[in-house]
Amino acid sequence: MTRCGAPTKAGGRCRKSAMAGTSRCERHQGAWSAYEVVQRKKREARKKKPKRDGRG
Repeated sequence: MTRCGAPTKAGGRCRKSAMAGTSRCERHQGAWSAYEVVQRKKREARKKKPKRDGRG
């Protein structure tokens, strides 16, 4: 089983086992976690970028 590896407040990495089908443990998996917040912001930024239509 893989380890979570999420950054902790102490500066290290989480050593708990990851949940099945994910790369994070139950503590770091939620939508409120710092990891998920960063991922959500990246997705929203990609959606806001104007799409090019290929005309030049």
